[in-house]
Amino acid sequence: MASTAAILALIILLLPPITLAGDLHGFRGTLTRVHDLSPGKFSEAARRDSQRIAFLSRATTNSSSSAVSFQALLANRDGGYNMNLSIGTPPLTFPLLADTGSDLIWTQCAPCTKCFQQPTPPFQPGSSSTFSKLPCTSAFCQSVPSSVRTCNATGCVYSNYIYGSGYTEGYLATETLRVGDDAAASFRDVVFGCSTVNGMDNLTLGIAGLGRGPLSLVSQLGVRRFSYCLRSDAAAGESPILFGSLAKLTDGSVQSTPLLKNPFLQRSTHYYVNLTGIAVGSTELPVTASTFGFTQTGLGGGTVVDSGTTLTLLAKDGYAMVKQAFLSQMANNLTALNVTSSGLDLCFEASASGDLLPVPTLVLRFAGGAEYVVPRRSYFDVVAVDSQGRAAVECLLVIPAPRKLPISIIGNLMQMDMHVLYDLDGEMFSFAPADCAKV
Repeated sequence: MASTAAILALIILLLPPITLAGDLHGFRGTLTRVHDLSPGKFSEAARRDSQRIAFLSRATTNSSSSAVSFQALLANRDGGYNMNLSIGTPPLTFPLLADTGSDLIWTQCAPCTKCFQQPTPPFQPGSSSTFSKLPCTSAFCQSVPSSVRTCNATGCVYSNYIYGSGYTEGYLATETLRVGDDAAASFRDVVFGCSTVNGMDNLTLGIAGLGRGPLSLVSQLGVRRFSYCLRSDAAAGESPILFGSLAKLTDGSVQSTPLLKNPFLQRSTHYYVNLTGIAVGSTELPVTASTFGFTQTGLGGGTVVDSGTTLTLLAKDGYAMVKQAFLSQMANNLTALNVTSSGLDLCFEASASGDLLPVPTLVLRFAGGAEYVVPRRSYFDVVAVDSQGRAAVECLLVIPAPRKLPISIIGNLMQMDMHVLYDLDGEMFSFAPADCAKV
């Protein structure tokens, strides 16, 4: 008979590779845009973004409800990007929405009492040898807001976990997760949500939260840094997302600014930056610390970098300055159009010659001296074409936040063709122009 040591060695060789969460290796995944952003699709993006804003504007001003509603603002996922996560043993792959604006990792699980049909069957807990329900005594269970957390015979249960476009309900469990196609990027005992009710209007099979909270993917994997590069030409292929040691910027034009935390929303785990100034063409706008900074009323203000919001939103006073600067600098013979029903605020009739309209440059300035010269197509572009496919309407792809909500959000459209890095240890957000196909 074979020796016990030989048998153990054979078992180890046959097991899938497992990486401990504390390992500081690097691995990568891919992002696929969920919705098209060709001309004619921007109004749909504005509508989707407004859903999360409209939901948030109904919040009261007390800190606990504001925190829950703010979670909803940054979790309306249909403007974002899917990332493949493989769950269980044997592993099954699911396209989940990569979301810097939320923390919980979840997917639809069988048996579902209210789930929509998906191309592949939902996750089957009974078919995985590494599945285990999470007990209520777990610290991860206590990380779920008490307003949506209960305990029963199932274990740690969440109900009415609200997003801007719906909600999800289920229970927490632990599983083996694998990121992307790298078999070595496999992690044991990752806490995720097994959702048996999905009220997300058929928008998603689940979410991979990339926020700073303890339940997020980056926190549980212990990688402490991640980066991505969103391709403006989605038809050209997928966009890369990198974790751990692979998440680094080497270009000489790297800009960096500190990541902040909202002092008035203690539960917030979002990625805030300090937007200190804006230049439109030759005009340096009279931005003050209060224009885009935190406030002690409402939802705390501030500026958030978010992967799931498409357009960029600016707090109303800051947006008013931007709009006026564009109006005053653009040629007098341009025809402004009233297309507010589309969700976009400042639009012009396109040139009859087919040339792009002359528009002033847009530069964002951040604390620490970082500057972002925004590419034209990320802030002003063709949003409608005529029957011959020629440009008909061009719009400013920046919109105002609601009057009741002094929040600013740098959306994913303004992040395209940039390699952006979230460094949680260094508390820095960095970015540099990049050819995403080469990242």
